[in-house]
Amino acid sequence: MLTSGFESLRIHESKTIEELYGKLCNLSNQALALGEEHFNAKLVRNVIRSLLVRFPNKVITIEKTKDLGRLAINELIDSLQTFEVNINKAKCSRTKGGINIAL
Repeated sequence: MLTSGFESLRIHESKTIEELYGKLCNLSNQALALGEEHFNAKLVRNVIRSLLVRFPNKVITIEKTKDLGRLAINELIDSLQTFEVNINKAKCSRTKGGINIAL
């Protein structure tokens, strides 16, 4: 059951990275309580896979620039939360009619 929970882990448009991480931590804690270990690399792969539909460009960038076998899950989540905040800020500025130009 827990394995299927990890395998079915997906992020939907309405969910945040924080909610995804909370679900992942909950599944990891349940697995640990049952004597199953889910190593960092496996957790990173599960998160990356779950984000493919919503953030394909970010996933590709992470895969190309990071060693997924050595990437800490906390580092990945921090990076994704920062990315999500920046996306939300860009959406807000577009809806307010503002133009955001970065030099």
